[in-house]
Amino acid sequence: MPPLPALESAVLRRLAVVLVGLAVVGGGVAASGKSRTPIRVTLSAQDHHPRASASPSVQWGYCVKVRTATGKSVASTIHLQILQGLKPVGQVGFVSLRKGYDHWCASIGGETNALLAVPRGKKLIFQAVVRAEGVTVKGNWPIVVR
Repeated sequence: MPPLPALESAVLRRLAVVLVGLAVVGGGVAASGKSRTPIRVTLSAQDHHPRASASPSVQWGYCVKVRTATGKSVASTIHLQILQGLKPVGQVGFVSLRKGYDHWCASIGGETNALLAVPRGKKLIFQAVVRAEGVTVKGNWPIVVR
């Protein structure tokens, strides 16, 4: 292979330096990006349109699943609330799960229905704030109360 002229060789060296520089910066950004939390929270519900009713026969079911990143159960506390934007407009309750229990399922309804006190027809967030292993993770479920 014939030797490269000095200009082409200098361009290739500069290109190599730029590529190495980008790789280092890119690696630094990836390493300093948002780290993964040691727990996983899954919030699910019957649908996105719960009904506010004092009737005991009208219930809206939901479940919160809390596990470690490896899929094991972990002791945790769960605060359930309803938000309008960032402002809490309804409190559903608190739950404590012992290690060995990885989910909580319940329903909202009846005479103490938390949905009776929140705005109807507005976009709201049903939220589970989970604290476990020294971290807090939020699970959100968009709702519009009928």
